[in-house]
Amino acid sequence: MHITERYELPAPPDEVFAMLTDEEFVSRKCAAQHAIRHSRQVHTRGDTAKVVAHRELPTGGFPDFAKALVGHTIYVTETVEWSAARADGSRTGRLTVQMGAAPIGVHGTITLAAGGAGSVITYDGELKARVPFVGGRVENAAKPTLIAGIRKERDTAAAWLAE
Repeated sequence: MHITERYELPAPPDEVFAMLTDEEFVSRKCAAQHAIRHSRQVHTRGDTAKVVAHRELPTGGFPDFAKALVGHTIYVTETVEWSAARADGSRTGRLTVQMGAAPIGVHGTITLAAGGAGSVITYDGELKARVPFVGGRVENAAKPTLIAGIRKERDTAAAWLAE
């Protein structure tokens, strides 16, 4: 199942990149997404970065059949491997989201580019549930949660930049 989400932030790409790779911002994002527990690591090498966030999230909004598969909480690992900035400040991040031991995840990209009021972030990826017979239902159940998480990131980023 294809997922695309886009939002704008009122800051240039270099400032937004610095925020997205700040451990305190990653912690705030996890808290805004209602993580019961979380940890994060940011590794930089030159002009590239790898951000890994582990969260334990409640599955309260999941349908009953999905909760039966994953339980009352799910462990989510989000990894973004950011490329070096291009001449215009834009970057691409390779995105991987693994949902615990469940056979469901997201693979895609995050693009950070100049635009709008400062920067535009675009998520583009494939949500895939490898569950026989009910994979499509699991994907349909997970998609709103993933989109809500991206929107919480947007709101957290806007608040961070307003400080």
